[in-house]
Amino acid sequence: MGNTVFDSLIFDLDGTLWDSTTACADAWNTALKKIEIEREPLTPEDIGKMMGLPIAKIFEKFFPQMSEERRTQASKECFKEQLETIRQKGAILYPGVQKGLFQLSERYELFIVSNCQQPYLDTFFHHSGLKPLFRDTECHGNTLCPKGENIKRVVERNSLQKPVYIGDTAGDHESAIVAGVPYFHVNYGFGVTSKPCMKFENFSELVRHLLEPWQLS
Repeated sequence: MGNTVFDSLIFDLDGTLWDSTTACADAWNTALKKIEIEREPLTPEDIGKMMGLPIAKIFEKFFPQMSEERRTQASKECFKEQLETIRQKGAILYPGVQKGLFQLSERYELFIVSNCQQPYLDTFFHHSGLKPLFRDTECHGNTLCPKGENIKRVVERNSLQKPVYIGDTAGDHESAIVAGVPYFHVNYGFGVTSKPCMKFENFSELVRHLLEPWQLS
C-alpha cells in the first residue's frame, strides 16, 4: 500500500484535523449549569473519550438515568453553547494540518465525513478558513446514517475510484471497512485501532507519505 496512488482523501474531523475538547468541556459545563443539571464538571478527557460518537449517543453515555426528553434538552443546550464558544475562542488545529491540507489539495481531492452536526462542521470551516480546500462533506447530522454509509455516499456521488479514509479511532477503521475503502490511522487522536493499517505519528508524516509518489527520487 505504501506506493499506492489514491485519487482522493476523506478525513474524519475531531481527533484527526482538530481538537475541540477543551472548548466543548467549557461550553457543556456552562450549559448544564444553565439548565440546572448537576454532575461533576466534564473535562477535556471526558469529551475526548466520546469523540466520534453521534451526539445522542454521547448523552446516553453521560446521562444513562436521565429521561430521553431531558437528555434531548441537555444536548441541544450544550450544542448551542459549544458552537458559540468555538466561534468566539476557536479550537486547536493539530500541528501541520493547515499547511499539510494546502499541500495535499494540490494533488488530491479532499473530503470530510464526520459524525458531527452540520453547524459544527460549518464552525470548523469558519474558524479554520479551510472550506475552499474541500470538494464535498457529509455528516451524521444531515443523514442520520452511520459513518460507513456516509463515506459510501461521498464516494458514490463524487465518483471516487481510489479513496482512502483517514481517522483516529477504531470506529473510523470499522466505518472504512463498511464503506469498502482503505484506512489510514493517525496516532495523535482520541483512539486506537487493533486492525492492520498504515499508522502515522503526526499530520506532517501523513502528508509526506501521501506526497511521496510525486517526489523525485
